[in-house]
Amino acid sequence: MHNTEDVVTRFERLTAILIKPWVFACYLGLIIFSVVYLDRPIAYYFHMLDLQTHLTLLTWFTQLGSNKLYLGPLFVWALFFRYIQPNKSWEARVWFLWLCVLIPSIICILLKIAFGRTRPELLFSDHLYGFYGLQMHTLFWSFPSGHATTIMGFVFGLSVLFPRYCYYFIFPGLLVVLSRIMLIHHYLSDVMAASYIALVEVALLLHWLRKKAFFADVLKGF
Repeated sequence: MHNTEDVVTRFERLTAILIKPWVFACYLGLIIFSVVYLDRPIAYYFHMLDLQTHLTLLTWFTQLGSNKLYLGPLFVWALFFRYIQPNKSWEARVWFLWLCVLIPSIICILLKIAFGRTRPELLFSDHLYGFYGLQMHTLFWSFPSGHATTIMGFVFGLSVLFPRYCYYFIFPGLLVVLSRIMLIHHYLSDVMAASYIALVEVALLLHWLRKKAFFADVLKGF
């Protein structure tokens, strides 16, 4: 088991590296490079493979990134540990995970509307590709990926609470992220941006919550 300081240090060690200006600049450069050179060839490749037809199990697996699987159940569990089986420690953990999904999801939707990027299906049907800005139609909500944001926010939250199993959480999370590309629901740059956004948002949430005495107390003993 780890105390609160150990938990924070392990997670902050990762974010401290990834939010360095030069690392952020390199990552942003990779996203831009993907938008210009990689996204369309990768999308055409997986469109040719048609994994939605030939690997139907993948279509079920990718749904692990849906925020509907987390927001409702986590909210119910938090109320359960508050009113039915009172447990301050588990209540706080569940609320934390809930926020790790809710906050990135809200910000993701706002970014989708602001960027207005066409989804891959418009590339195949109408040869539309790019960012159109301030779009309310979901066909222009490709960037960033909502499923990738959700699953990475969730697994990053789990990694904070249970650092010993960090890689066991992150690895399947990345597989869900990759499934969004393989099923051509999103471009590579969509999931790259979503994963980074989720990491930063969870890190900022943790930074704010660790200042709260209640949050620190209930995590003692982890």
